[in-house]
Amino acid sequence: MTKKYALITGAIGGLGTAMTKRLIAGGIPVIGCDRKTPDELEQWRQSALTSEEAKNVTLFPLDVTKDEHVDDLAAEITGRGMHVAYLVNNAGIQGYGKPWELDTKTHNRVIQVNINGTFFCTRAFSKAMVDAGFGRIVNFASLAAYHPPSGQACYSAAKAGVLGYTHSIALDLAKYGVTVNAMAPGLIMHEGLKGVMPDEVYEGLVAQVPMGRAGKPHEIAATVEFLLSDDASYITGQTFHVNGGLYLPG
Repeated sequence: MTKKYALITGAIGGLGTAMTKRLIAGGIPVIGCDRKTPDELEQWRQSALTSEEAKNVTLFPLDVTKDEHVDDLAAEITGRGMHVAYLVNNAGIQGYGKPWELDTKTHNRVIQVNINGTFFCTRAFSKAMVDAGFGRIVNFASLAAYHPPSGQACYSAAKAGVLGYTHSIALDLAKYGVTVNAMAPGLIMHEGLKGVMPDEVYEGLVAQVPMGRAGKPHEIAATVEFLLSDDASYITGQTFHVNGGLYLPG
């Protein structure tokens, strides 16, 4: 039987790193993709992973906004005899600006990464899942899709679009044994966020969380691991809110 791999986009970020480590620990080899140079990817492998973990990670540079790049990657992976049974569409970016000031380039880039990237990767890898009669897809939305912050209209719209796409393809793929679910993280503290968020802003956000703290990357990774597992085989088309009670859907 062909070995089952998990493909994670945005693999070398805070959440991507946590998910990579978690899945490897659970026995699932990872194909890590990120819009970085090969040298940057290798540097991450050496600094973020143990030598044993690194043996179970195959890295590829990938710009998810370019459909030809995604299709070429899918062909190369297939050519190597690797089967993507688990797809985690984690790559995402934010864009800030007042409605009358936000530039077109920023808006388009946010849509391209969050929505088009999810679409291109799903299109490239879902058919093999259908043919195998098994697959797991997890798309990353955000709390912003439900509780939009000021100044992030394009990001909120993009993540709401990811939810709509998730719900629709969950229906399309259900009869083939492929589940599709979404993650909606709230405030999750990781190294990348620490570098761009002033302490006073962070403290203000934490004060709004009922649990009184930010989430941790491993808590996101654990939820994703569950959604990829056989124990989640009867769950599809759902959104998992991991935000410490910051948003309570009715």
